[in-house]
Amino acid sequence: MVRVVTKIVLIVLFCSPINHFMQNDKIKEQNKELDKLRKEIATLESELSKKTASEKESLSILEKTNQKYLLVNKLVNQLKVEENAKESEIQKLNKKISLTNNEINTIKSNYSKYIVWLYKKGRYSNLKYIIDSDSFEQAMMRYRYLSLLTEQNEKNITKLNNKIDTLANYKTKLEIEKKEKSILVAEKVKEQSSLNKIKSEKQGIVDKLKKDKSNLKKEIEDKRKAEIKIKNLIAKLIEEESKKSSDNTFTSDANLYEGFENFSVLKGRLMHPVSGGKIVRAYGENKNEKLNTVTVNYGVDIRTNKNSTISAVADGIVSAIEWIPGYGSVIIVTHKNQYRTVYGHITDIQVIVNQKVKKNTVLGKVSESLEGNIVHFEIWKERDSQNPQSWFAKK
Repeated sequence: MVRVVTKIVLIVLFCSPINHFMQNDKIKEQNKELDKLRKEIATLESELSKKTASEKESLSILEKTNQKYLLVNKLVNQLKVEENAKESEIQKLNKKISLTNNEINTIKSNYSKYIVWLYKKGRYSNLKYIIDSDSFEQAMMRYRYLSLLTEQNEKNITKLNNKIDTLANYKTKLEIEKKEKSILVAEKVKEQSSLNKIKSEKQGIVDKLKKDKSNLKKEIEDKRKAEIKIKNLIAKLIEEESKKSSDNTFTSDANLYEGFENFSVLKGRLMHPVSGGKIVRAYGENKNEKLNTVTVNYGVDIRTNKNSTISAVADGIVSAIEWIPGYGSVIIVTHKNQYRTVYGHITDIQVIVNQKVKKNTVLGKVSESLEGNIVHFEIWKERDSQNPQSWFAKK
């Protein structure tokens, strides 16, 4: 029994610093991500401000505006995560303060009872209590009892002082957390306002560029290049996961996707990423008769209504949120058994990288391109693209 208790104590003592350092590392990593996003946004803003009025109506500016929108969108979502973390910490501290206050009140109450007892018995009550004993044994027992009582009350005084110090520390931490949360909220409101402004600017650029047929041809050409970039991004994710799997600290696939539905069994009954909509560009080679262009599509393009929501088609983990010319903001979700789904032309993103999502979780909304409101969707099994049309449930 002593060995077991000793082992538990050692584990607690050993794990507490580790948990503390892990928490600090997580906070540092989140702060680095926020700083990185802020710098990228500042760089893009600087580039955009140097453009002339005529240049600001070009396809490249639309892409840079889309890129800026994604960065600010990611910053807002990251700030929301930080805000929620601060709120959680505030609630924990409030609970600790409440518990500590209760402990202080209990110690004070017990000590008050002891003081009252001493007062009622008088100055010489302890000595009289011993002298009035019926035997030497009883006198010794009473002496030991009073000694223990005195010792316990001295311990209670020490404990009370420690608890008061602990309470003061909790209250100091609480004030710091509240101030930091207030700063985060103010920044989030500011960036959300910036996001709305960029969205309005973007719409104005799209409306002007739609009038020129050459812009549409250029956008389709960008989509051809985008497919190669998506393929390379999928390969990069596979390599990163393979590298992590050789690390002993990496969570196994079975644990990481525990409780997730096996993606492979969904063939023929997979939900669509958008409700409604029509496939306007199929999987494989596609020829545009009007523009006389041929593109290879690793997925499908679905025309849908403006502001339609895009949802995860199955349980998974968000493994990438990137900006790719031609498809704008792109989200990649990794599913069980090395399957991945890709969602392109997405705006107002609601998720962050490494977030676990369930089937039907809203990822964002459809973004408007020069072709209209079109969602790009792909399915990959490791490095092999799949035809989404053979996976979708029949309507």
